[in-house]
Amino acid sequence: MKADFVWKCLPVLCLIKSVVTSWESWWTYEGISGPDFWGRLNPKWSLCSRGRRQSPIDINPKLLLFDPNLSPLHVYGDYISGNLQNSGRGIIFKVSSNRTVIISGGPLSYQYTLKEMILHYGRENDRGSEHTISGHQFPAEIQLYAFNSQLYANWTTAQSEANGVLAIAVLIAHTQQSIGGNAQLKHITHTLKNITAKGDNQWISSLSIRELLPTLKYYITYEGSLTQPSCHETVTWIVLNKPIYMTGHQFHQLRTTMHSDGHGDNFRPLQPINHRVMRTSINFQDQTNEVSIDFKQSHHKKASMCTMERSMMYRGKG
Repeated sequence: MKADFVWKCLPVLCLIKSVVTSWESWWTYEGISGPDFWGRLNPKWSLCSRGRRQSPIDINPKLLLFDPNLSPLHVYGDYISGNLQNSGRGIIFKVSSNRTVIISGGPLSYQYTLKEMILHYGRENDRGSEHTISGHQFPAEIQLYAFNSQLYANWTTAQSEANGVLAIAVLIAHTQQSIGGNAQLKHITHTLKNITAKGDNQWISSLSIRELLPTLKYYITYEGSLTQPSCHETVTWIVLNKPIYMTGHQFHQLRTTMHSDGHGDNFRPLQPINHRVMRTSINFQDQTNEVSIDFKQSHHKKASMCTMERSMMYRGKG
């Protein structure tokens, strides 16, 4: 009798296991499984629709608060290896544990170990980044995710716990100079031809983290969330005040080489700020600071509106 009960339950247990393991494949960036519905797909993702500290956000320079206590970031380690994966929605670089990169300093009270990088982009150059500056969207954004390795044993535990995650956002602009693209991004886009189908992955060695971080001194920081399900609100975000560049050929590779769901536009829409404080290490009163960025190479129609342009300086409240 007991044996019969066990055998009858096994199919149910298998079904439950199948459902749990397939959650990751249920969400997309478009349609009825897109961002507007993430919070309904899985009860554990309810923060995606109900959270009050969600990411990404628009960074309005007029709302930035200069914090003189924000020191430069510290990066221990540089070259890493890992698997570049086609997730079906975009590109994820999973960092190997053989070489670790530790990040501290800035607004951080703990040390964080680099876990993965995610590249967001759009179908056209007028969109793609998740974070925006004064409503201006860049064609791409690379996000470096690290977990609090002083408090938590691994990424799985840390992502749902307080002070668990650090995310560094680097905006990516378009350059028409064939040799003007970031060398590490070239390393990534050159590998795309080997991961054209969902689930494909390719090992990459000696990728320089430092070359992906154009500045460690000037940035904006705020408390937010993961930009993908489960949208846990455990993330300290740092948005660097300087872009890196990709060429038109690299963007073409990114948008056409991989057979991904949606074929681009893999970014989450902006989320309400809800009275959160956005602090910055940029001193608006000190005109000698390198607080502006040259976007002459980006050739966006709305580039002149971007407050990070060299001809315009960040302005705080008077």
